[in-house]
Amino acid sequence: MKRLLIVCVAVLSVALCSSAFAKDCSYNKKTPEQRVERMTKMLDLTPEQQAKVKDIIIRRDAEMGPLFKSLSEATDKEEQREIKIDILEQHQRFREELNGVLTDAQAKKYQEVIHNHKQELKKRNQG
Repeated sequence: MKRLLIVCVAVLSVALCSSAFAKDCSYNKKTPEQRVERMTKMLDLTPEQQAKVKDIIIRRDAEMGPLFKSLSEATDKEEQREIKIDILEQHQRFREELNGVLTDAQAKKYQEVIHNHKQELKKRNQG
């Protein structure tokens, strides 16, 4: 049952991300520095946090790039499903790493931003 839930969330996440990238590919054009700058403005990161977040983003990009490439090249449904699960697990690890760097207040605000972003994506996909 837990595995089924993970698969469902993975499929939803990838579907939302895929449609978001199709509509607005600006995410891929942002450098790690630009993303850290945006997070700094949003969460008031300290210089030490900025360095740690940048390292996390760079590592995440290096890990996620091959996964998304594999997903786009996969033809077998089972293989696609497994890659989507891997992507979901990477997203979860990324969030956990970020939460380890952020204060409780920053983590709460970041979660709110993520939640609002997901709601906006759902609205876009429905309309």
